[in-house]
Amino acid sequence: MKSYIITQNKEYFSKNSECIKLKNSNIKKIIKKGNIINAFLYEEEKNKLFGYYEIDLNNLDNSNNKRNNDDFAFIKITDNYKRRRGIYYKSEKKYNDFSLFEIDEKTFLKLKNGLDLLNENISQTFFSCSIEKDLEENDIFKYKAIETSPSLYIAEYQKKFDYQAYKSVYKEYLRLLKTSNSEGDNSKKFIEIGSYLTNMLIPEKEFRQHLLNGFRIVYLHLDENTYNIPWEILSYDKKFISEKIIFSYTNAVNILPNNTKNKNNNKIAIVSIPDDNIKNDKKEIEIINSIKLNLNKDINIDLYRKEHNYFDFIKVLENYDIVHIITHGYSNGIKLSEDYILNSISALENPPSLVFINACNMEENDNKLIQSLLSAGVMTVISGTGSLADGIYIDFIESFYSNLFHKHTRINTAQAYYLAYLEIKEFYNGFMRYRFNGVPAYV
Repeated sequence: MKSYIITQNKEYFSKNSECIKLKNSNIKKIIKKGNIINAFLYEEEKNKLFGYYEIDLNNLDNSNNKRNNDDFAFIKITDNYKRRRGIYYKSEKKYNDFSLFEIDEKTFLKLKNGLDLLNENISQTFFSCSIEKDLEENDIFKYKAIETSPSLYIAEYQKKFDYQAYKSVYKEYLRLLKTSNSEGDNSKKFIEIGSYLTNMLIPEKEFRQHLLNGFRIVYLHLDENTYNIPWEILSYDKKFISEKIIFSYTNAVNILPNNTKNKNNNKIAIVSIPDDNIKNDKKEIEIINSIKLNLNKDINIDLYRKEHNYFDFIKVLENYDIVHIITHGYSNGIKLSEDYILNSISALENPPSLVFINACNMEENDNKLIQSLLSAGVMTVISGTGSLADGIYIDFIESFYSNLFHKHTRINTAQAYYLAYLEIKEFYNGFMRYRFNGVPAYV
């Protein structure tokens, strides 16, 4: 079945109509390829895509057609778009109203998955696990999973854990992770070792299949022995299971809704620590600023391109709802200046809703910054994993903020994160080198 995007004008979207309007010349071109097509409807003025719909090109509304000239035909659709939410979509070309263009299967699936994310219930699973010693000094792996939405599902399991086998898998993971862009260049190798990990950690086939039944957020609560497990490379059936799952790292004393009543939710800070080895920081800053201009949203973006001390940094955190950080990351924290590595923060009177840390090595167990941010009331922290290639994820950052800031679509940080992953997945085969920490937040 062929798939298309059909542009409609703003008048169409203001009516409660179950018909789409198409040029007869377009219908003649596509009817030869099949009478039924998949179609997305696109409103260019708002950069929003609706759907998808199965459209029977033979099912014309002749009563409408008789009242209009022969240049256009009205085609009935089976699903009323008013009941569905649209996603942000940026077309590379400008199209006139009632244009139609064909898309390939990868693009169709990407758009369909994005719309499914916004229009279906998102499953939530709380997953806690630990590795403990039994009386005979054997390593025992334990986990408990509780799904609360949309159904109730409880799973509990424990087994002997082959620590030596795990160490060999983890050693290979670290070797690959030290190379920038290895997640793309060595995706098959990551999938192979990720498959071993899945068999070690989730051996029950029924529970594994249940986890992969639709999009879900899995909130991980891990002990010190399981925190370093690379959950994002877990694989099943030769695919990363993160293609359908957001693993949310929630290790913190508390993750509570923060009080933003005194904060301007439209204020964003970009903290860029100057460094000769970071080549694409200016481009990253330009992209975030350009999103504001392209979407015409009433947001204020302040840039702090300088070194910071602890008090400068805390002041930024307490005065903005979103803080985007561009710097170097190490096993023990992030660089704020040549002589200061920040490892953790204390309490915040007015924490931001979102902190995006574009820095390497944020997954290290010795790095307490993410945990301290969550404990201080930050709801979502997005952080880098391993050695990030400078500039390679610019498209991810652009898509993430474009979806999050879209003034015609209200989505949370988890949805924006996953939609950005879908956007770049078409051109990129690896797992995502950013982790989602905490809980979804609307900003």
